[in-house]
Amino acid sequence: MKEAIVQILTATAGTLGFVIYFRVSEKNALAAMLGGALSWIIYLLVFHFTDNIFISNFAAAAIVYFWSEIMARVLKAPSNIYLVPGIIPLLPGGAIYYTAKALVLGNNAQFSENGIKTLLITFGMAAGMVCAAVIAYYFNRTKKRKA
Repeated sequence: MKEAIVQILTATAGTLGFVIYFRVSEKNALAAMLGGALSWIIYLLVFHFTDNIFISNFAAAAIVYFWSEIMARVLKAPSNIYLVPGIIPLLPGGAIYYTAKALVLGNNAQFSENGIKTLLITFGMAAGMVCAAVIAYYFNRTKKRKA
């Protein structure tokens, strides 16, 4: 439990760094940081129950996409202000590093293992955001038709 709390706080701090780097306004900074924390919380929860890195990243990216859409409407700002920092904790930086290291060292077994992990993380994130975008699109379209 302690490890999860440290990971969530670290993900939030990392998100804060990108919020500052991307010059997100003070009005939107907290919501963007919470998106990063939310993504890592969802990732940890789903991974705990499924032990599947693809599904964990899929779910976390989808939830962050919905978070960014909601915050965009509530705070009247573009959704990418919340989406980009929110997915930062999910990026497969370590997996990419170890994949490249194994390639350079000629360790084919490690290269393929880390390469597959990198691809699962990346495709999980992409698929989660795409599915969430499609759902949001049809939800908004249906809502407009009723109005």
